[in-house]
Amino acid sequence: MKLYGFFRSGTSHRLHIALNLKGLAYETVPVDLRRDEHLSDAYRALNPQGLVPALEVDGRVLTQSPAILEWLDERYLEPPLLPRDADARQRVRALAAVVGCDIHPVNNRRILEALRHDFGADAA
Repeated sequence: MKLYGFFRSGTSHRLHIALNLKGLAYETVPVDLRRDEHLSDAYRALNPQGLVPALEVDGRVLTQSPAILEWLDERYLEPPLLPRDADARQRVRALAAVVGCDIHPVNNRRILEALRHDFGADAA
């Protein structure tokens, strides 16, 4: 497995954590967003969305961290990432949604860049 990610990417960290919890061997391949490496032809050939993370497994490339997390949990059953109890799973999914939908977009580099370049927003 090869995990393509950026060292300051929360979505990349999610996958590092899951892969380590599962005890899976993987290679980290840095993609420097500051240098627009995610926009290079080579990376876009791997992941046409040009986003990180991406997980390369057996010649396939998986994208979108929530989908990759689900795939990991379904493919490698032990230890589970989600609790077995339905109520506890709902609580974990709700907390993950807070991070993914409420917190992450506010500090997402792609969103911040669009605000700066497309709308002339500054730090204030």
